[in-house]
Formats: sequence, C-alpha cells, structure tokens
Amino acid sequence: MTPRKEIKTNRLTIYMIKPKYQQLEDIIDSAIEPRQVEGVGQFVFETSHPQPPAWITSFFGNSLGDDLGILTSSAKGIFLVPITNQNRTFNFAVSFGTGRHLLKEGVVEERFGLKVVLNSVGRESFRSIDKTTLGSVPKHSREQMSREVAPAEFGIDIEQDLVSSVTARSHDSRLGKIITGKDALHVSVPVDKSNISDFLEYCLERYRSNAYKDNFDWIDQIAEVRNGAIEDELNTEFIQRINQNHLDKIWMAVPEVVDWANVSGFRHVRAKRAELHDDLNIGDFLESFSDRKISLDHLKNDHVFAISTENGEPLFRWSAFLCIYAEIDLKGKIYILSNGKWYEIARGFTKEVQRDFSNIPESNINLPSYTGGSELEYNTRAAESLGSACCMDQQLIVHGGGHNRVEFCDILTNDKKLIHVKKYGGSSVLSHLFFQGAVSGELFVSDGEFRAKLNQELPRGYKLSNPRVNRPNTSQYEIVYAIISRSANPLDMPFFSKVSLRNARRRLLSFGYSVTKKKIPKMSCQISQSEDCDLR
Repeated sequence: MTPRKEIKTNRLTIYMIKPKYQQLEDIIDSAIEPRQVEGVGQFVFETSHPQPPAWITSFFGNSLGDDLGILTSSAKGIFLVPITNQNRTFNFAVSFGTGRHLLKEGVVEERFGLKVVLNSVGRESFRSIDKTTLGSVPKHSREQMSREVAPAEFGIDIEQDLVSSVTARSHDSRLGKIITGKDALHVSVPVDKSNISDFLEYCLERYRSNAYKDNFDWIDQIAEVRNGAIEDELNTEFIQRINQNHLDKIWMAVPEVVDWANVSGFRHVRAKRAELHDDLNIGDFLESFSDRKISLDHLKNDHVFAISTENGEPLFRWSAFLCIYAEIDLKGKIYILSNGKWYEIARGFTKEVQRDFSNIPESNINLPSYTGGSELEYNTRAAESLGSACCMDQQLIVHGGGHNRVEFCDILTNDKKLIHVKKYGGSSVLSHLFFQGAVSGELFVSDGEFRAKLNQELPRGYKLSNPRVNRPNTSQYEIVYAIISRSANPLDMPFFSKVSLRNARRRLLSFGYSVTKKKIPKMSCQISQSEDCDLR
C-alpha cells in the first residue's frame, strides 16, 4: 500500500466570488490564457520580469555600477476553484503573491473572511482587530494584544465602530491555529491542489453558519458599503432625489467641529462678493446651480467655505459632498450617507435607535429662540431670560487625565438643570456635544477635585458646599441637550448622532441623572418649503 503523501502547511489567502459572477472573464482582469489544473480549477497569472529594485537608482544613482545582480520581481497569480454545493456553483479565488490585483473590482464577497473567522473562534480568543471609528474624519486603527482576549478588551464601541478585520485563535483544527479574516480569509493549513476543493467547501460551510450571532451579532449593525454596484445605485437614487427636490432625508451640515464664534457665515464660492449665508442649507446650496442638473461630480468638486469673522477669508473649505447627509431606504435596506461614505444599517438596529431617540423626554425649560450671533451671545441672553440661571459657556476647567479642558455646561439653572447648547451640525459635531455632556456629568459626580475647581467658577448663589467631600445628589439634576434648529419639524438629527446620544444618555442615567432633549427654534430667516426638513 502506497503511503499517503504528507502535505506541507501553506499560507493561503482566499476570496469568495459573488455567485452572480460565474465566467472567468467576469472575474479576472487578464488577457493571458489560464492554465488548467485538471479536476480542480484554473490558474491565472501574469508573467513577471526581474529588474533592479527602484531604491538602487533612486538612492545610489549610478555610483554602484550596473552589474550588482540584485533583482526583484512581483509574482502575481490567482487559482480560481469552482465548488458545487446544493446544485449551485460558488467560485473561490486563492491569491498568490499580488494576485488579488487580477480580480476585477466588485466581484469579491465582502466580509467573507471576517464571517468565517467569527464563526470559528471563541469569545476570548482575539489577538488583533482593525476598526474604523466613525466621525468627521474616520479614524482607522489596528490594535493588538499580547494575549488572547475578548473584543471588549479592545475598547470597541459596538454601536459606532466598524470592525473590518480580526485575527484570533481558531477552535476549529481544520482552519489552523491563528486565522485572520476581512474580505479575504488568511489561514496556514496543510492544503494544496490535491485537497483544496474539500477545504474550500468547508470554508463555504463556515461562512454560511450563523454561529457568530451567539457572541458577535453586533458585527451586522453597521457595515460600510464597499460594493461598487450598490454604491452606484445609492448615488443614482441620491442624485435623482436632489434633482427632483425630494429633500425630506437630505440635508447639509458642517462635517467637523468648528468654533462658531469665529465663523461669520458660509459661501458656496470663494469670492468675497458672493452671498454670505448664516448656515449651511441644502436649499441655498442647490439654488447656486440655477437650472442646471446636478451630478455627483458637481457635489464632489464644488466646495463650501466657512468664513472668518475677523478678515472675511475662508477658515475652512469642504467638498459639498462631505457636507451632505442622506438617509435612503433602498430595496428594504437602510443606507446612510455620512462624510462622503455610504453605510448599510441593520433594520433592527435602526428601529432600536429610533425608538430610544423618540423615548427621550422633551425638557420643559422655556428657552428663547435663536436669532443670530455666536453661541456665547445666545447662551448669555438665554440665561438672562430665564431669570434664575447663569451662563457657563467657555468657562473651561483645566483638569488632569484625558479630559484636559472641560466645559461643565453652557447654562446652569438654580433648579439644577445643566443645559448643553449647540447649533445643528453633522454627526461628529453633535456627537462631540453629547460626549462633552457625559464627561462633565461623570466628573461632577465622581471627582471631588473637579468639583472644587468648578466651584471656583460658579457665581454666588450656585456655590457647592464642601465640594471635595460632598457628592451631588444626581437624582436632583437634569441634563438638557438643546439643539438650535431652523427646521419647522420636531427635532431630528443624523442616525449616528442618535447613536451617540443614546450612548451618552445610558452613561448619564447610570449615574442617576435625568436626561432630556430640547429644540431651540432658529428664527434668523424665513423657512421655505424646501427647508422643512433641513434640521439645523
């Protein structure tokens, strides 16, 4: 009996091809005739030509001569393997070298590798996580641990962080010991052409499993759209709605935190003679196009400018596309455009967030309408109109740790309402407000040194008694998030802002505070029909 050949362990990078792509020419971008591996699949490659590495001439010039014998080449190959399962054919691409570049855009099943890994690891087996924290400038980070831990140990915010890749110890021996998954699956296993078909069929089984939902169901709540075809559909629908003036879920807002005291207004062109608007408004912006049809390129190439109060020059410049927020229901799925990217939101998660936002009580405090000026000017006037309140805006408390300079609140009333005021802005602007309120609320109840510093800023009649020792009775305090908005509709805000408010409110409720929301009408201009849903 012939002994069975031992298979060496190979490091494999595996992609799953979307089922709708079945023909080689639809999957691979190469004019070279593939090599057939009988009974298994087709190997596609590009010939590589050894050449001196670029750094020899870029650094040394001609000083080393021409005959060093130092050569390099970039090998590129894809092994395309079809698998038949339940009378359907699924194609897998095993990449060698830089072979992934032979795959056409949009053919790869997103998060294939991620789902295989999450279906094949334990809750406390993670070594590395790649994530994107959503904000005005999405923050991409990779965190590694010296030992195996649960995802919570990486500080993941499961409602706002997009986890794109994980590395963990497998509890499935067929997948090897340490496995990594993103779109591709990376494994080190005793697999070659003789058993690759069986192995890929097993990978398909692991991908289809829902085992990950037991411990990692949050992974499905938010996903960045990286399917070119879906993105094109969304952009087409988005542009169509703009051109038809269907703006009920489309609006504009500044895409980052700005100091409103230094902003006199906004222009849609750089020239000083152009009209100055007191805020970003989708209706105002679209009027600048006159009767022209608007395209995606227009929105990406046109800019809006935040103008300085000091010299009339632009303080900030943003692509108009980055300033537009949209929510679109397409084929039964909810998609969000935020800061120039599309995200798919799980329907169940959307309902949870919307329900929690609706359940936040409205504050009964009677705040005056906003009629222009800086936030400090408004807060000063609002405190005076209440008659029993003091303005705390811009009275920053320098405190240690990661908090640095903390603003306690914008308005403090004598019946213990802590009011945080902000002009309507994009997701990151409001998220900053909610985070600020949560931080000051936590420090107020837990840190005697912070209370002592705060006490130095409080006017007579608002002073705390023995602040270093006496903790406040938080059940007597109400934290009010007040948003200046020019919309005629009830207060609404971007989806990710609602998520941030939800998280901040949970944190504050755990300390015993009550948390409410309040809309401050913005009366600086008339509201036209097209502005009814502009939420600022």
